[in-house]
Amino acid sequence: MKKGTLILLLLILLAGCSNKKSEANTSYRIAVITMMQGGEFWGSLKNGARSARSSTGAVLEFFAPVNESDYEGQIRAVQRAIDQYFDAIVLSPSHYSRLEDVVEEAREDGIKVVLADTALRNVSADFHITTDYRQIGRAMAEYAFTHFGDDEPVNALVIGSMPNTTSMTNLVESLVQTFSGRANARIVSATYSFTDEAAAREITRNALQSDPSINVVFALEEYTAHGVANALEGISGIHFIAFGTTQYEIQLLERGVIDALVVVNSFNLGYRSVMAAIDLLNGNKPAQKMVDFDLVTKDSMFSEEHQRLLFQTFQ
Repeated sequence: MKKGTLILLLLILLAGCSNKKSEANTSYRIAVITMMQGGEFWGSLKNGARSARSSTGAVLEFFAPVNESDYEGQIRAVQRAIDQYFDAIVLSPSHYSRLEDVVEEAREDGIKVVLADTALRNVSADFHITTDYRQIGRAMAEYAFTHFGDDEPVNALVIGSMPNTTSMTNLVESLVQTFSGRANARIVSATYSFTDEAAAREITRNALQSDPSINVVFALEEYTAHGVANALEGISGIHFIAFGTTQYEIQLLERGVIDALVVVNSFNLGYRSVMAAIDLLNGNKPAQKMVDFDLVTKDSMFSEEHQRLLFQTFQ
């Protein structure tokens, strides 16, 4: 081979490597669309996403309606990301069917879609990352059972956040199924607060008036937990198991008002969702792994592991 030809081939190879490196380090524009603007869960998810941005150079923009029940507001946020030609969308759908059309449109336009926490019923995204909500439901029920003898009745009130998300549906179904497998255990009522603290308070008060035998309350979202705590003030003999990491919930856990808090590592959820979007844009397959969670009690809350979970927002 002639020397000139060899040099030309080397230059071509180097140019190819340079292009691949450039592609891998491209500042992709990623829209992160959560269910609502506030909330500790969504705050720590966004912090995790920001951490991924810092390590990759991706450009993130955050969108969300004011409250989780504003499905149309979330649809508009996805449409805005489509119209502004984002490279990828990280989305936590607030409704398992209403967001399907706009997600299909995004994918048809070549936008990579990663679903974080919740999924869609009939439309697939490019990737879905979540935690095992069915396992969480079993863990919550089994923990509640430890407070009662085998022959004691366990009568539960379950208050979820949104009725039309896959995560909440799986969680409530798992609680119901686990209760059905134990003698003398029943769920008196399973209903939803739509993340409204005042609604959760009234639901709890009305349920306790209608059925004084209720001795366990499950609050499956942080604002719901605040409302339940308000309704239970001054009432004894009711075990209270909640979801979330708000400062108020942590104080209630330390005081023994809340028996246990379920904490999902939403920081990790946000980080891995953005990294998955970047992997997809680079033509790589993201790692398929469930996000971790734990049940935190007063006895375990000061362990190093649980301190990290409880104070994710400050990472």
